[in-house]
Amino acid sequence: MRTIEATGKTIEDAVRSGLVRLGLMEEEVTIEVLAEPKSGFLGFGSKPAKVRLTEKARKNAPIYDIEEEERKAAPPAEPKAAEAAPAEDVTAETPEEPVEEPAAVEAEPAEETFTAEEAAAKAKAFLQDVLRNMGIEVMIEKMIKSDKIILHLHGKNLGILIGKHGQTLDALQYLTNLTTNQGEETRHFIMLDVENYRQRREETLKQLAVRLAGRVKRSGEKVVLEPMNGYERKIIHVALQNEAHVRTESEGQDPYRHVVIYYEK
Repeated sequence: MRTIEATGKTIEDAVRSGLVRLGLMEEEVTIEVLAEPKSGFLGFGSKPAKVRLTEKARKNAPIYDIEEEERKAAPPAEPKAAEAAPAEDVTAETPEEPVEEPAAVEAEPAEETFTAEEAAAKAKAFLQDVLRNMGIEVMIEKMIKSDKIILHLHGKNLGILIGKHGQTLDALQYLTNLTTNQGEETRHFIMLDVENYRQRREETLKQLAVRLAGRVKRSGEKVVLEPMNGYERKIIHVALQNEAHVRTESEGQDPYRHVVIYYEK
């Protein structure tokens, strides 16, 4: 089990920073407050809040490890990182093809009490605060679509924000959505992406699905993948929906929900 200490202006900020570094949700850790924040006098003698986060014990891992399969395939070329710059808002002009997202919010009435632009600004402010506390500078590119708001993060050495199989990025995305939609009647889904990681990961999962389907057809035995979030599970299901002699099912409970590929005559 991993244990880290994190600091922030408030206890909440310190916890958020620690969760991002661990790539975990709040319910997956135990939190110990080591020091309360102190404001000091006229700015002097102030001290940040300090907490210790310890990862809770998890259930046994599924029998199939995606990381092992990914090593067998040639890794996609890493794009050249953009020069790090103070976080700024850049609106992309070229629209992307819509990607169906399980967590996408259904269309709201014409008059929104909390617009997508306001949600994007709120999400950006939250990210700036968290990343500033982590000592990371990024450029944030905003893209507003009908079903989601995509915030692309560009900068140097941003691998720490991705984590193993995107776990840290998913945790940061979860916290961003939680903070952005808190107290609002209209809800918006915020998707975070770091240097086009989501697109590269999608291609990897599609290729993985095809390889595993072939393995299932040859052996006649099911293959159990490791836990994935809903977005990645959907990529596997869609990639194999028209594949003959195999079917896919999502099984288990979050955060251990995973895809199983079955042989079907």
